[in-house]
Formats: sequence, structure tokens, C-alpha cells
Amino acid sequence: MNSLTLLVPSFFICRFLWSSLRQYLIRRETGFHDAEFVRHSRPKRDRIPGTVVICGGSISGLLAARACANHFESVVIVEAESWLNTEDAIKVQSWTQEHTRSRIMQYTSIQGNLAMLYRGLANMFPNLDDECVASDIGDYGGNFFGHILSPPYTQYGGTLPKTLFASRKALETLLRRLVFTSKGHHSDIQQIIGTITGVRADALQPDRLSEVLVRTSDGSSVIKAALVVDCTGPTQGGSKWIQRVGFGNSLATLKESFDANMHYTTFCFQISPELGAKLPIPRGFKHPCGGIMTLFPDVSRDNRYISAVKAEGNSIYVACGSWGGDETPKSLEGIKPFAQSIKVDKALPEWFLEFLDLLGEAEETMIVSAVRVAPSFWTHYERAPDLPSNWIALGDSVSRVNPLYGQGCTKALLDVLAMNTILHENSSLPALPDNFSKRFFQAQAARMDPLWQSTKTLDYAQGTTVPVNGESLRSGWFVRWYIRYLQMLCETDIQAGKLCANLSVAFGSKKRLDF
Repeated sequence: MNSLTLLVPSFFICRFLWSSLRQYLIRRETGFHDAEFVRHSRPKRDRIPGTVVICGGSISGLLAARACANHFESVVIVEAESWLNTEDAIKVQSWTQEHTRSRIMQYTSIQGNLAMLYRGLANMFPNLDDECVASDIGDYGGNFFGHILSPPYTQYGGTLPKTLFASRKALETLLRRLVFTSKGHHSDIQQIIGTITGVRADALQPDRLSEVLVRTSDGSSVIKAALVVDCTGPTQGGSKWIQRVGFGNSLATLKESFDANMHYTTFCFQISPELGAKLPIPRGFKHPCGGIMTLFPDVSRDNRYISAVKAEGNSIYVACGSWGGDETPKSLEGIKPFAQSIKVDKALPEWFLEFLDLLGEAEETMIVSAVRVAPSFWTHYERAPDLPSNWIALGDSVSRVNPLYGQGCTKALLDVLAMNTILHENSSLPALPDNFSKRFFQAQAARMDPLWQSTKTLDYAQGTTVPVNGESLRSGWFVRWYIRYLQMLCETDIQAGKLCANLSVAFGSKKRLDF
């Protein structure tokens, strides 16, 4: 038998094995295919008896409620802020909202959303595009300006995967309207205003919770719970409640954290039609593209960045940020000098500097918000041996990453999709499987790990970052070196540009994904 005879079948065997491994990793780590399962709802007669109690009504809480409504008889969101039960919380024109979220630090700041978020929401809400149009939220594919990537326009028919160009305020208001009022919403979801004070263990099934204790303006009440979902965010209220009744005794040792020491200032402007016509944005202010300019210099030369995006209601957000102690501008006059002082090989284009000057005509509408990014953390619930089988935690209740990378809402979505897939796979059962919590946290960790490692690796490039206890900032140096040269290759190589662009929106390569 000659070598060619052996080589040909070996080639196809290796190709098959690689393809199988890749598909396995895509399903395990991305949640890409799981987005399709969230469309399917159990017949009402087959839904799990009882009530799901969602502890917190922010992004993760709203998404969890929508998914749980496919599988349970009823869903109750317990939310502390009373105005979220008013018309102001579901306004079509979110930029006219009178209230603000007191517990969301970036509610009025710049927001980044990945294409994976749009894919999940489009499957959850068939009328997403119509509601986006009504709220002036762009759900179009992005465009790139500058010389960073070779964008895979041909791969997506001349554009890029759809994403949502919306502020945090607009996105949360949109989701609340989709969940509670829009066509096709689930009437089995209700929201009550109150504060959760604790939980009770089930006397007959000691591995489960039976009740959630709530304090409202009318007094204290008890909700019998088939499933408890912690969406309390970084306060991690759920972990405290379960520890009081004897669960999660090792959680204090399962939390890792690092501090990127990053801060940023966001300037929001309302742009009139007359000013919009004068802004020298490539292809014009009315062109369907949210990204205007993003500048991240080589970290070896500068630790600052600037970004400008167009969002809902003819608004423009400009963010100036920095790792470490360098000051960011606090007034309109400081934005242009800040941008010009960032160390780059090529000077910023003249149109962008003119754009910053013209924003002065909208200074009366300007809203300024400054955010000091809190430390990133990850509580490894998947390692805890003694959690209630009907309790899970989602989103920032489990982990918080640097918001600069736009992964927060996508992270919450991936958690919800993991939960929904387990429920979907067990749709023939009349109750939660006994290992539900364990299976969920294992699936969550598989998807969280790539996000955690990638953001940590990037933040460790900054000398002012305080690393995880026991680690040094040299961790991930080879990956950072590789990424730097891959990005340089992206300027000229279409295949490399395709890879980076797809990874940056939480998709991975399109090849063999069939979308």
C-alpha cells in the first residue's frame, strides 16, 4: 500500500474529527444553536406546575422571565424600583423617560451590544424588528471605518450580522415593553414591586427551596416557588439568602476577582435634523450605521480610548476612557484635546475632529455621566456541591466583566439560553429534573470561561490592573502577542478579518454554522 493510499483517507478522517470537535465546542461555548430552542413553548397542559420567582427585573430578569414562560404555569418578577411598574418604564421613545435606574451604574452611559444578543432576541420576540423601528433603535449590520479589520462584507451579503445600536436605557425599556405589553407577550408573566428578604428550604425535599419571602408596600408576603432565579446583579442577593438556610457553604472560597482600574466618561447629545445634515460622518448621519469612530491604540503606547456611536432618537454617545489614573474629560471642551493626545501612528481623520467641534451646537442637550468600572468577578457556582436543585443565578449575579467589551447583556442571554435548553430537553417531565441546578451551572461555566479569560487577558495588558489573587499580569502574554499580530494581519488578509470580526460579535467563524 503506497503512501498516497493512506494519506487520502487520513485527510478525510482528520477533517471529520476536526469538524465534529468544532461543532461540539460551538454548542458548548457559544449558545449559537440554542437560540433557536427559545422559540418553542410547551402546550399549557404540559407546563411545569407552580411559579418561577425572578429576583430582579433588569436585563437578565426580563430575559429569564420570557424563557421561563415557555415552560412554567406562571412567572413572577420581584423588582424593587416602583417606577418600573409605570408607563414611563415601557416608553416607546426611551430618550424622553423621566426616571432613571438607581441601581444600574451605566443606565445613561454608552452601551455596546454584540450580534449574538440580536440573534437571541429575534428568536425570543418575533416582533423585535417592528418594535425597534418604533423606538428608533438600529438593528442593522455594522460598518467599519478606519484600517483595523478587513470586514467580511461578502460573507453576509454586503453588510455584517445585525446588532442593536441602543443605549442601556433604550434596550432595557424595549425588553420590558416586549415582555409585558407588545403583541405576542406572555400574560403569564407579572411583576410586583417589593424587596426579597429571604427564602425557605423545603421541609419535605431538603435539596430544594419552597418559598420566597417578599416585603411590599402592603406588608410581607410569601410566594411558593417551583424555581428561584437570582437576577440581583453584583449584590448577589441570592447567594446570601440560600446560605442563611444552609446551602452554598463554600461560596466564599469560590469567587475570583481582579480590578482593571478603568473609568470612562460618556457624553450624550440629541442631534437636530439641521445639525445632523452638517455632521461630516462618512456616508452621512442618516446612513444606517451605529458605529461612528472607535479608537483603541496599542497598549504599549497609550492606555486611553475614545468611541462615538449613533443610537436611538437621533442621539450620539461619545465615550472617553482610561485604564489607571489618567483623567478623562468632564466637559465638551475637553473631548477634542483628549482625542488628539492619544498616541497613534496615524493622526485622527479631519472629519472626526470637525465632528467633535460641531457637537458644540448640541451642548444644551448634553448629558454627562462618569463611571468608575467596578472590579470584575466570577463566583464558580459550578464547583459548589450543596446548592438547591431549584435555584440558579444569572448574569451579573454570577460574574461581572469589563463593560468596555460589550459582553454584559450577551452574557446574560447565554445564561438564559442555557437554562432554556435544559428545560427544552426535559420537556416531557412534569417537574424540574433533580440535577437541574447542577446541569445549569456546568453549562453556564462552559460559556462563561471564554468570556472571562478573554476580558482578563486584555485587561492584564494594562500595568495598573490588579490581578486575581495568586496570578501575575504576565498571565496570557502569549495570547496578547498573538492577538496583536493577528490584528495587524487583519488589515490586509480577508480570512483573518473574517475570523476576528465574527469572534468580536460572539459568533465564531461562519463556516459550517449555516446562518
